[in-house]
Amino acid sequence: MDEELEVDPQRSELERLICVLTPLREHRQASAERAQRRAQAELAMMHDQLAQAQALLVQERINQRERRQELADAHLQQTLTLTEVDRWHDKERHMLDRLAKVRQDVDQQCLQIDAQQTLLEQVRQTAKARQRAVEKLACLSEAIHEEG
Repeated sequence: MDEELEVDPQRSELERLICVLTPLREHRQASAERAQRRAQAELAMMHDQLAQAQALLVQERINQRERRQELADAHLQQTLTLTEVDRWHDKERHMLDRLAKVRQDVDQQCLQIDAQQTLLEQVRQTAKARQRAVEKLACLSEAIHEEG
């Protein structure tokens, strides 16, 4: 009977340790879940921006074609001075530069999305690991209480 009343010091220490670790691990888990939600929201925003940039690229291509046709129609069967040809060339170059910049922005956004997806996957793995850590403590605590 005295043996039943004795408290196992290792078990008491383990229970105390579980009580200390549980809130810390739960806090880490919640923090990881918040980081995951932020990363997901950032990725969604980046996808929206990419869609807008792609739409702008399509519109810029259409605009360039129209402006090129307007320039050609305006100068059709006309004799142009070298200065007028240079101005026409400058306008063409400006349109091509604008199109290249928009295309470069789209490419850059694609790279940023790839990086964000990698980050999101890392954050997800961290969140899962922290969730497992909390679950392990809960299982250990349950096993100790069932044993007792």
